[in-house]
Amino acid sequence: MKKRYQIAIDQSTSGTKILLFRAGELIDRLDKKHQQLYPKKGWVEQNPEEISQNVRTLIADILAKHGLVAAEIERLALTNQRETIIAWDKETGKPLYNAIVWQCDRTKAICAALREAGHEKRIKQITGLKIDSYFSAPKMKWLLENVPAVKEANENNRLAFGTMDAWLLFSLTDERHFYTDRTNASRTLLYDIEKNDWSEELLELFGISRFHLPEVRQSFAAFGNYQGMAIQSVMADSEAALYGQGCKDFGTVKATLGTGCSVLMQTGNKRLPENDTILTTLAWDEAGVNKYALEGIIRSCGDTLVFLSEQLELFDDYRIACKRAFQLPDSGGVVLIPGQLGLGAPFWNTDIQAEILGLTREHTKWHIIRAGFTSIAFQIKAVITQMELITGHKIKRLQVDGGLTKQLELMQYLADVINAEVCISPAEELSAIGVLQIAEKNQLEKSKIERIYQPGINQLQATDEFREWETQVKSSILKLQKVRNIK
Repeated sequence: MKKRYQIAIDQSTSGTKILLFRAGELIDRLDKKHQQLYPKKGWVEQNPEEISQNVRTLIADILAKHGLVAAEIERLALTNQRETIIAWDKETGKPLYNAIVWQCDRTKAICAALREAGHEKRIKQITGLKIDSYFSAPKMKWLLENVPAVKEANENNRLAFGTMDAWLLFSLTDERHFYTDRTNASRTLLYDIEKNDWSEELLELFGISRFHLPEVRQSFAAFGNYQGMAIQSVMADSEAALYGQGCKDFGTVKATLGTGCSVLMQTGNKRLPENDTILTTLAWDEAGVNKYALEGIIRSCGDTLVFLSEQLELFDDYRIACKRAFQLPDSGGVVLIPGQLGLGAPFWNTDIQAEILGLTREHTKWHIIRAGFTSIAFQIKAVITQMELITGHKIKRLQVDGGLTKQLELMQYLADVINAEVCISPAEELSAIGVLQIAEKNQLEKSKIERIYQPGINQLQATDEFREWETQVKSSILKLQKVRNIK
């Protein structure tokens, strides 16, 4: 029986997608959401077993829908949400605690202590990352210190720590393989992105044994089998999207607009000097040679709109909300600081909270909604500005993917505020395409562009609005620091 099909598992923060391809063309897609758990203020968790079961169900459903059997599937590929961490028992295969999601801020105190002890510079030298609750190692440390089942498994040498890819590979593969790939390992604060190995220095700093961590493989490798179907590539979702967007030349940039947003700029096979605002990450490896990227992590992108829609109940339909908000000439001076989960790049402040500023009696909810939409564009602009300063390279094009690309007025505003083309992919998510492309060794058709937005007549106005927003953000951070110093 000829193997003609490929399946990509795209496991994201909000749900799981299974995508069926034939000869590089997308045939079908099935989606399944999972629960988001908020046990305490600032804490975000997910049920690992729910997610692995969703993957099993979706694969079975898409095979049944198309009358396919495992023998017809050439390969499986896996791309996943980054930094989310799971602890499980190697012998039973059962989770010892819920997955701690990248958004979770319970490790702020751990991170603050590490910074105060002077470890930030060394950690950045090794990993390219900052000490932040966003990343995996502080979560592992918290689990070891606070969860009895994790402590016991550690003492009995049965503890496994892994990002979502490692958990899925272990729980799904027929062989129970304990693997991860380089792109996911590079997001943990434990991986040396130049030596391509777990850092013994950082393992000791965080109190984690190498025995607890998965074997690190190249993104295109043998990762085991699921019901006879070979898993042949694994990549973290943002890096996979960069690859899928075809951003392989120096200075090419993509932004994935999902729950959060990852802005990545390809920098080639040499690390550039970073600053305190932008990270360096391992983009992928080709024939064993690392490719690096600058990254700006935005904590709240689509999440800001969820906040306005579900928590504040300001609108129901995203498309109508976007269209009506941008029918206003501007936000009327209303500024939204999207600090629901703190701020990521380039501000890096986990203590700040969301604020809606500038309200007067004349404003309506649509001014707030517009301020919410524009805050997404402003955060991307702030990141790109820093990348241009680091590289001395003015970007001419931003390639974007993700669900928010459907909001046409927002895309035009983004082009205006960054003063560059915004190019929309016809595919909603490029992560699945990228992880399959790396398995195909670039044999898949190059990503297409569905629509290009050029900077328009409102460019100067958008720039002025960004400067006002940036000023308000910096002012709020400064006020917070003064209050802390007084206390």
